[in-house]
Amino acid sequence: MKHLLAIIFSYFTIVGFAQQPKSEILFKLQGHSDDLECMAVSENGKIIASGSWDGMVNLFTNDSFYTPISSLLDHYSAVNCISITPNAKVIATGGTDGKVFTYLIDSFGSVIKDKTIFIHRMSVNSIVIDPSGKLLFTGSNDGTISYYDIYKAKDKKINNTNPVSCIAVSRDRRSIYCSDNTNIIKKYDITGKLIGTYEGHLDQVNYIALSRDNKKLISASSDKTVKVWNTETRKLEKTLTGHDWKVISVAISLNGKYAVSGSNDGSIIVWDIDEQKIIKLIENIGTNARGVAFSNDNTKIFATLNYQPDSFETKGILVFKSGIEIQKKEPPKIQIKQKTPNGVKPNAPKQNGKPNPTSPPIEKSDTAKKIIKKTSEIEISEDKKKAPTPKKDDNRQD
Repeated sequence: MKHLLAIIFSYFTIVGFAQQPKSEILFKLQGHSDDLECMAVSENGKIIASGSWDGMVNLFTNDSFYTPISSLLDHYSAVNCISITPNAKVIATGGTDGKVFTYLIDSFGSVIKDKTIFIHRMSVNSIVIDPSGKLLFTGSNDGTISYYDIYKAKDKKINNTNPVSCIAVSRDRRSIYCSDNTNIIKKYDITGKLIGTYEGHLDQVNYIALSRDNKKLISASSDKTVKVWNTETRKLEKTLTGHDWKVISVAISLNGKYAVSGSNDGSIIVWDIDEQKIIKLIENIGTNARGVAFSNDNTKIFATLNYQPDSFETKGILVFKSGIEIQKKEPPKIQIKQKTPNGVKPNAPKQNGKPNPTSPPIEKSDTAKKIIKKTSEIEISEDKKKAPTPKKDDNRQD
């Protein structure tokens, strides 16, 4: 019995030491009753959104308290994807019900339902709203990518062979990238023409993301790796290894220098892309990190994590420090020039007890010379007038 108790104690001690310290978690954004499936953070950092199997979309402000804004209840099944415009004015969501909803956020933070869009026959797995808030790109299990004009209510379809699991769209809207439950990423132009493929993963690609400058494409795969591609040459540039299980989510920082990825086992890794090194590893907090994102200053990361081993707490978004050291720019030093008479520098060497002028003497005009000469003559004549006359010596003998 004693041996059994010792084994049990040793087991829980090991598990306890392996768990991430609670101090790692800066904040929890809760409110869902079922597992989370997706999340999004606006580019300006003002709005955070989460989507769940409970059919809800929860919105939070990205302030010190992560204040809840609204809960949107229009989907009647799982919310698979969310996209927010950079200015946080328009939000778009897609779900397993095949529907797409758009919402407007006014200057007071009120959320207004805008459009209900039926463009797919099956589950909507991925959604991207362009910066103007007028165009939507969606990928679906029906094997199509839709390019939809919200205000004209017109869409164009790109037919893909397989169900589309994830899409990424360049900021100029000329290139569309998609993963489709295979180990290959495809690139289409806006007309639907296949431009090329990105091949190198050994297993299914689960998620893709595009850098802000459109130069880097980053992918997460069931082969446990994150890969970085050159979008123009379609060549593989980096392979980031460190996960022990399938990588199911990935995001890239606004400056394109860092990436964050999430795995089925709940581990989250922050990467330095160029150095190909791990900046931070977070694990043993939850499972199924299906959504990850950076704060706009890269100091924090957000991750959707579900069941936590040590409790049955409500699911939500967890906020962590990213581990990225941000170098503060020192303000430029202001040099104050000292004004000195006659072009004499401060602390200049002296000649005959007088400062040595650094600028050449100013040439005087003929008129100035005449005035100076006249003044000198006047001064001399005045001196003569003032000069005392010698007194006669009365005792002098002739």
